[in-house]
Amino acid sequence: MATLPRPPTPFRDGRDDQAQPAVTVTRAVFALAGVLAVVLGLIGLDEFLAGQGVADRDPLDLLYGTLQLFVLGSDPLEGATGFPPSLQVARFVAPVVTLYAFAEAARVLLAAELRRLGARRSRGHVVVCGDTSVARTLAHRLHLSGHRVVVVRSQPIGPLELRRRGLLGVNGDARDPDVLRGAGVPRASVLYACADSSAADLAIAAAAARMAAPRNNLTVYAQIHEPDWALTLQARRLGAPYVPGQRLDFFHLDQLAVHVLLDQPPLPSRPARVPRLLVVGDSSLVPALIVEIARHWRLRRSAPEQRVAVDLVAPDAIRVRDRLARRYEVVSDGCRVNAYETEVGALLDDPGRAGYDRAFLCFADDREGLELALREYRLWGRVSGDIVVVVDALAAITEAFSRHHRDQQPLLDPIDGRIKLFSAVAAGCDPALIAEDLSERLGRLIHERFVDGCLRRGAELGSTPAMRPWAELDEELRRSNRLQAGDFGFKLHLIGCAVVPADGASDDFGFTGTEVELMARREQERWSDAARGAGWVHGPERDDVRRTTPDLVSWEDLGPEGRAKCRAAVLEIPQILADAGFRVVRLTDTGVSRALNPA
Repeated sequence: MATLPRPPTPFRDGRDDQAQPAVTVTRAVFALAGVLAVVLGLIGLDEFLAGQGVADRDPLDLLYGTLQLFVLGSDPLEGATGFPPSLQVARFVAPVVTLYAFAEAARVLLAAELRRLGARRSRGHVVVCGDTSVARTLAHRLHLSGHRVVVVRSQPIGPLELRRRGLLGVNGDARDPDVLRGAGVPRASVLYACADSSAADLAIAAAAARMAAPRNNLTVYAQIHEPDWALTLQARRLGAPYVPGQRLDFFHLDQLAVHVLLDQPPLPSRPARVPRLLVVGDSSLVPALIVEIARHWRLRRSAPEQRVAVDLVAPDAIRVRDRLARRYEVVSDGCRVNAYETEVGALLDDPGRAGYDRAFLCFADDREGLELALREYRLWGRVSGDIVVVVDALAAITEAFSRHHRDQQPLLDPIDGRIKLFSAVAAGCDPALIAEDLSERLGRLIHERFVDGCLRRGAELGSTPAMRPWAELDEELRRSNRLQAGDFGFKLHLIGCAVVPADGASDDFGFTGTEVELMARREQERWSDAARGAGWVHGPERDDVRRTTPDLVSWEDLGPEGRAKCRAAVLEIPQILADAGFRVVRLTDTGVSRALNPA
């Protein structure tokens, strides 16, 4: 059974791997020495007292006298000489064991204090808050990528864990400003809030934002566990004014994980036959997966009318399908979702039903999805490609289906390698994906709509530098799309509008002519500033080598073609936001008049 992708291997420092066995052996030697000192002390003390004519030698008195050897003294031995050999050995070994115990305790305490001091004095580091698997996985990956990482947990952090994984640690409630200050948040570059509830993550983000120093440009990423709540917060963040030194974004793990899931492997490009997919389960990953399938297919289909066939099997499949269709226009455009509120076995028993190219089993209970993949033999025959099982709690079972060496057989039958395990935590806990904040995702949608429009007009994918998938796009072009998306909130505030999550209500929103002109003027100013910042200058004609363009002028001097481009970019805003699950609403009917006449 293959994995897709596998959870990251915990980091192990080579020096620690060499040092830890030595420390363990040393501790074992001194523990044995302590036991030996007690045994020899009991024997020797009993022999010594017998030689002194003491007839009543109580065992408890002998034990008490022996234990006193560990503190450099023993009442029965005061002023005496001529000890038996066994007692002589115990007299020297016991104090040495005591000294080692004190030294080891001091070392552990000093190491913990040094870690706390190192965390407080760190600068430009990354802080990861939370006791969850997301927080642990993210901290490991950040360290592996070369970052200095400070973890903040409410549960005790073992010094061995921190040392072996190269982390600094602070114990406490991350919502407490004093705890965050102890983690060096005022001088950190990035903070990830990954607690077990969205409310806790919001509290952590708010506390961190209050103490961030403007010159440090602190970036805060807060995990939101509920998809609707994540959209709501992202909508409000989109319209918030820019604050120097702060950047706040909210991420939902499922939204990040599905990007990876459909890239390994992606849907086929320009296929002769529209693929058929089976999606089964009640996991929160299901809606995000269907939306991402629609987006992927839109750029890969041979004709605009082609829609990928998706059979959804879930207890509330009809509700999920209808809700997605109302909220995301791209789902209706790219998918034909058939909802079945039945057992998957009953669906597969239908002899007239066509087979599937791929299947995705996404259950909230890992065991349910894995058991279905391993026992439902009709699934193996009906699905010609991969059967992907989403697991997290049971991700460790992957080892039983894998070959560690070429000549080694897996412990369990991998069903020809077609069943693949996918961990949403391992896939979504990628700092690069989390950094794709709202502007990044909207910039990606801007590009996808541009490519889709060109494909509809007969252009070929890859025919120009701009006609490429987002992952293959030149960084300067991606940056241009990000900057355009990042200005959506400012433009909408300019005309008295805001962004809210789409709720499925009929949307007849449209900009007035005056609003379009006002925002188009703003778009030309924004684009000109960004172009100059990228090294472009005004010239009689566009030259990508010399970086000259005739459009680098004021709105008044801009030609009809340049103005048309700015207006088109403005008119696309509601559709781009709709693809992301948002809609534009008007706050007042006088927003434009106030913007044009602020007095």
